[in-house]
Amino acid sequence: MKRVAVAFSLLGLALAQEAHRVGITHPFSPFNRETNFLLVWVLIFAILVFGVVAGALAYVTWRFRARPGQQGEPPQVHGNDRLEVIWTVIPVLIVFVLFGLTARSLIQVNQLPPGGLKVEVTGHQFWWDFNYPELGFRNSNELILPAGVPVVLEITSKDVIHSFWVPGLAGKRDAIPGQKTLLSFTPEKPGNYYGFCAELCGPSHSRMLFRAIVLPKEEFDRLVEAAKNYAPPVADARGQAVFQQNCMACHDVQGKMPPAVIGPELGFLGNRVSLAAGIVDYTPDHLKAWIKDPASMKPGVKMPGFPQLSEEDLNALVRYLNGLKVEGFDFKGLPKF
Repeated sequence: MKRVAVAFSLLGLALAQEAHRVGITHPFSPFNRETNFLLVWVLIFAILVFGVVAGALAYVTWRFRARPGQQGEPPQVHGNDRLEVIWTVIPVLIVFVLFGLTARSLIQVNQLPPGGLKVEVTGHQFWWDFNYPELGFRNSNELILPAGVPVVLEITSKDVIHSFWVPGLAGKRDAIPGQKTLLSFTPEKPGNYYGFCAELCGPSHSRMLFRAIVLPKEEFDRLVEAAKNYAPPVADARGQAVFQQNCMACHDVQGKMPPAVIGPELGFLGNRVSLAAGIVDYTPDHLKAWIKDPASMKPGVKMPGFPQLSEEDLNALVRYLNGLKVEGFDFKGLPKF
């Protein structure tokens, strides 16, 4: 029994953590405040309708129940025009009110702000790419944004339909091959926000996560300046040679505009807080395990493993990749939402 209790406690803790990660009732942007406003009104009417219907059903069941000694059918009631008009008019009014509130919210959340920061978001099986065309740098699986600045995301896909969702910041938008969908919001509070693919897209859909890193405006500006002048550091020359022999066909390390490669950008890998499209925290040990056998961490992943690498080559490669960073930035201390 003790083991069962511990198991249920751990399950409850995990569910509570996930619920916090997907909690849209903690608004950190005007987008979520607007959707929360609409959610409250929908809940009010839902509770009202449920209460009236359930109460009426309970009353009728009790009022017209069969009594001891009762013979034959009870007195029959044939309609009530006034009551029928009332229970038709009230739902129609509720529908009109919700229609007006929904239209208001849709107009609010779909307005594109002038001068917003543009980011091109591309979904792949099973990772995300984020390109900043106006700022001249690129990152994968971690969307870095400035607090207090409007953002306009242009979302698309390279393969199948995905759906971009950061519950703490904004609603969902489909990523559709050959099309661009727009999503605009203004992140207000610095933090590490959990993001998801919200559209079934293949065997590793549930592990197609990402992070939205919201920084204070001054820190984001420093990062942009550093990214513009970024040259990939070589923390380990042997590791760089291993990378060029085994990884360069799929990955780039320049942190620049999207090149003709098929895997995530690794230019700022050492600055990341997560690995494997957000499924584990970034550590050198996790990176080493990922390179050796990614399928054991993320079933369905398209990256092959490299079990043939010697321990020395693997350690050198991890040191090289871990050194791909912009110095002076540590995002691991940000609050998590």
